[in-house]
Amino acid sequence: MIRGVLFDFGGVLTYSCWDLKVMSELIRQAFAERGIYLGEEFDTVFIDVMEEAWNRVIKTLKEEKIEELISIALGRLGINPDEKLIMESVERIKDAPFCRIRENAKSVLSWIKRNGLKTAVVSNAPINFHEHILKSYGIYDYIDTIVVSCDIGYRKPHPKIYEYVLEQLSLKPKEAIFIGDVLDIDIYGAKKLGMICVLMKEPEPYMVNKKVPKYGEVKPDFIIEDLPELIDIIKYLNNISKYF
Repeated sequence: MIRGVLFDFGGVLTYSCWDLKVMSELIRQAFAERGIYLGEEFDTVFIDVMEEAWNRVIKTLKEEKIEELISIALGRLGINPDEKLIMESVERIKDAPFCRIRENAKSVLSWIKRNGLKTAVVSNAPINFHEHILKSYGIYDYIDTIVVSCDIGYRKPHPKIYEYVLEQLSLKPKEAIFIGDVLDIDIYGAKKLGMICVLMKEPEPYMVNKKVPKYGEVKPDFIIEDLPELIDIIKYLNNISKYF
């Protein structure tokens, strides 16, 4: 019996949720308002730092925080601002204008909650802007818990992030469905713990050309093109013949 549905964020509940160029521009705006002009050179340095971090964390599966990465980028330009100013730029990024929630996310989440299932967002990110975005789109109340790697310290597919969210929801792995868009990250970790796994056919644009390590062989239980297909999967698994 499926009692909970765990969603990846980027590429699943959203069409996209990552744009390093826009993030860099937001940081520059925050600093400019304080009289510190970083220049377009910062864009290149910041993107380099973020890509270097990506190459580290996919190996270590230990998350790094955005404020630390901003500090590294600034240091390469010889700038040593106070922590308060860095955190102001982090707050700017949390507005995430590059994040686009799927139009059908609300109706799917509403159906899931009406049928008594628990819900969670489980996301890899060096910054937690997820609550802010979900609230801005009016779907925060459909989510029982949000677990982001920067808060836990570990990234998918590390088992600790999945185990943490299952504990938060009081679920056993076999009672949960996990929906992700990257086979060797999202699906591998969830499947290894014994969850039913659903793969979105098209990954988030940011992930399309990313090289991801092959942690091990894995196959999803289902592949879908859009979120509404998830309803049919839940009905099939739980033998639900009609809406509550």
